[in-house]
Amino acid sequence: MKRLITVAMSGLMALSLTACGGSAQEPAAAKPETQAEQAGGSAGDDKSGGSTAEGGDAAGASGNILEGKKVGFSQTDSMSSWRTTETDSIKEYIEGAGGEFIVKDAGGDIATQESDIRDLVAAGVDFLVVAPLEDNGLQGALQEAMDSEIPVILVDRAIAGEAGTYYTTAIMSDFVWEGEQCAKALMEALPDGGNVVIINGGYDSSTSTDRQKGFVDALDTSKYAIVGEQDGEWLMDKAQSVMENILQAQGGENIDAVFAVTDDMVQGAMNAITAAGLTPGQDILTLGIDGTRAALEAVEDGTQLASCTCTPYFGGIVLDTITKLINGEEVPEHIVNEDTLYTKDNVNVDLGF
Repeated sequence: MKRLITVAMSGLMALSLTACGGSAQEPAAAKPETQAEQAGGSAGDDKSGGSTAEGGDAAGASGNILEGKKVGFSQTDSMSSWRTTETDSIKEYIEGAGGEFIVKDAGGDIATQESDIRDLVAAGVDFLVVAPLEDNGLQGALQEAMDSEIPVILVDRAIAGEAGTYYTTAIMSDFVWEGEQCAKALMEALPDGGNVVIINGGYDSSTSTDRQKGFVDALDTSKYAIVGEQDGEWLMDKAQSVMENILQAQGGENIDAVFAVTDDMVQGAMNAITAAGLTPGQDILTLGIDGTRAALEAVEDGTQLASCTCTPYFGGIVLDTITKLINGEEVPEHIVNEDTLYTKDNVNVDLGF
């Protein structure tokens, strides 16, 4: 390694215990409600963030409250384990509560997702759950759903526009916080600074832009230079290709770390690093977000410095939110999922998906 890596594990452990939206600077009254507060339990009790195991008693806690009701889910795509896990989680909870679950997969195309939402509305769904592909492009279809008095629950990504007009509530992680934790882990590991490459997922998604903003803003710019930035399009193969290009342009000896906004893209970057005759975790540090099993295994074996989770287990909180709406209870406009930073010191591979 070109620089001595000194990881202060106690500091990283402190980061891992901080909730996704747990910023001390934000007044408590102004903070969005967290998943644990919304569900009435501890987000650390299980993968879903509810007080019972995913697919277990949590789904049955509301009995058959969804009996005779349809819940539509507009998914962006099924090109990653994160996405398929998210779909399976929501399906399990909705069906466990007696509801009919209808899913539409947009295949990564915003026009298709807009059409999918209108199809679900036409199918007479009682509740609409949407994982928006992009910040813009769905507002018209979502407003039609809201105008038809179909509650809209956004999950894992935001859109441009106000709650009450385009959606009822939005449930997601604090993406800025996730990026910040990766930056802090990198600065602990490379206290003398270094050259950093960023692989993002494009500039039309709040997930990508917020994670990158959190990462970049937290870095000490007097010590860390961004020497390359490319769009990996959320895909492992694409991330590998862009990392190969960056390595060729910059030279592996001039790169100290790679931050990718998803762990799948970190895997692609590591493939490129290895193919270039370098060793991830030694010659070039790697960091990512999502908490996939492959990433946690890489953290455990030292090829990935850290992974910040971004839970795909939305089933419990989606069901809890729908249950509150059915019971006439008020739900907050924004609900923050809690996440954890994992390093070699606290990693648990079994928590990956």
